[in-house]
Amino acid sequence: MITAYPVNLLLNGKKCLVLGGGKVALRKVLKLLDFAAEVTVVATEPSARIRELADSSLLTLNERPFRDSDLDGMFLVYAATDDHALNNKIIMLAENAKILACAVDKGWQKGSFITPASIRHKEITISVSSQGTACRKTKLIKENLARHIESVENTELIVIGTDQRILPLKMRESLHLSGLRFDHAGEMIMNIWGIQGFVLLNTCNRIEFIAAARNSSPLIDILTTILRFDSLAKEEYYIKTAYDAFKHLCLCTSGLYSQTPGENNITAQFKNACVYAQKKNWAGPVFHVLQNNVLHVTKHIRNETSDLLKEIEIEDIAMNFIASKMPDFRNRRITIIGTGVVGKNIKNIFLEKKSRITWVYHSKRPTDKDPDVNILSLDDLGRVLPETDILITALSLDKPTICGILDKYFKPGAEVIDLGMPRNISKNLAELRKDVKFTNIEDLKHWHSRNTCDMVQVFAKAEKIIDEHRDTYEKFIKGFIDGHQTKQAFSRADRKRIE
Repeated sequence: MITAYPVNLLLNGKKCLVLGGGKVALRKVLKLLDFAAEVTVVATEPSARIRELADSSLLTLNERPFRDSDLDGMFLVYAATDDHALNNKIIMLAENAKILACAVDKGWQKGSFITPASIRHKEITISVSSQGTACRKTKLIKENLARHIESVENTELIVIGTDQRILPLKMRESLHLSGLRFDHAGEMIMNIWGIQGFVLLNTCNRIEFIAAARNSSPLIDILTTILRFDSLAKEEYYIKTAYDAFKHLCLCTSGLYSQTPGENNITAQFKNACVYAQKKNWAGPVFHVLQNNVLHVTKHIRNETSDLLKEIEIEDIAMNFIASKMPDFRNRRITIIGTGVVGKNIKNIFLEKKSRITWVYHSKRPTDKDPDVNILSLDDLGRVLPETDILITALSLDKPTICGILDKYFKPGAEVIDLGMPRNISKNLAELRKDVKFTNIEDLKHWHSRNTCDMVQVFAKAEKIIDEHRDTYEKFIKGFIDGHQTKQAFSRADRKRIE
C-alpha cells in the first residue's frame, strides 16, 4: 500500500497547470484558484464554467491539445483528461522536469502527490485522505467535519445544573452521578456533535454540566435527558449560557451559592472536576484556561467580600443556632452523639461554656475523663433521651441510626440538630414527633446565611468584580474559536490587581 505524506503547499502566485476541461478538471481549477494559484488550463473542449473563469481573467485558457512545452515554468500539474495514455505521458514528463504532478484517473500512483478531500473555512483548512483507496469514505468524513467546524464557530459556554437552592436533597439524591453512572454519562456526552469539551461537577449540593458547546435547543434537550433533568419542572434546574454561564461559575466557585456562603470546599471540587475531565479526555487544555480564569476571579471575589462574609465552622453555627433558640442552654440537659472531629469540637465548646453533657459513642469509647462529661454507648441512648433538651448528632455513617423506634423516648419541646452527612435521623421520626424541633445541616446553613450577613450587598460586590473581568470570558471564547488560545487569558495587570 502506498502511503502519502501530508503537506500544505503554499501556492500563492505559483504557476499551476490543469490539463482537461471536464468536471474533474473544473474541481481542481476551483481549488487552485481558492488558494491564489496562477492557473492555466489546456483543453480541447473546456466546460462553459471554465470559459467563464477565463473570460473573467481568473485563469489562462488554451483551447487546443497538450504540448510538451505547456509544462515549462510550472510548479504543479494536474493530468485530468479522459485519455489515460495522455495522462501517463504528462506524469512522466512532469517527473523528469521535477514538477509536482497528479493524475486523476487509475494511474494516480505514478504521480508525485494526491489531493485529499478538504474543506476550508476562513483560516482553517482540513484535509482527509484514504491514500487514494476510499474516496467515498473520505468525502463522508469531510462533510461531517464541515458540520463540526460550523458548530465550533457558534460555541458558547453552557452550564446546565441544579443545586440545593432550587431542589430538595431527596430529589437531588436521585439525580447524583454516582459510581459508574458518572463515567457512563460522560461517555454518552462524548459522542454528541456540537460539544467541544465539558466538565461534570457532582457534589452533595449540586449536579452541573459545564461545556464549551453549540447553543441549540436539540442539544440542550439531549443533555437534559442524559442528566435526567427532563423529569424536573423547568424551575427546578437552570440553563446558563455565554457570559451568564461564566458569571454563574465565578459565583459558584467563590462559595456564594453554597449553603454556607463563602465556604471553600466548592473551589476544590471544581478544580478536581476539571482535572478529571482532562484525564478522561472530556476537556482539553482550553478548559484549563477556563479553570484558571474562573479561579482568579473567585480569588478576587473572596478577597473583596471576606469582610462581609463571616467564615465560620459548622460547629460554631450550631452553637449560635442553639443560643438563639435556647438562651438558657447552660441550664439544659445536652446530649451529643458522635466522637469524631465535629462531635469532639461541639463537646469542647459546651464544656468551655460550663455546660454538663452526655457524650454518646457509636463503636469506640472515648478516653475523656472530664467530670462534666457523662459517656454512654449508643445502645443506651434511650436512657437519657427522656431528659434531653438539646440533642446534637454528628455521626459519619452510611444510613440513619436514630429512627422511629426511639420516638417514644424524646422529650416534648426538645431541640434536635442533625449534623450528619448523610443524615443521622430518619425522616419518619420527625413525622412521628411533631412536638420535637428537628433541624438538619441544610436548615442550619440556611439559617446562618439569613442571619449573619447581607447577601444582597455581597452579591452586588461579587457581580461588579466579575463584570470588571468580562474581557477574560470574551478572550476565552474568541481564543477557543479562533485557535489562538493562550495558556492564560489574564493579563499581568489583571493578576497583580487580584493578588
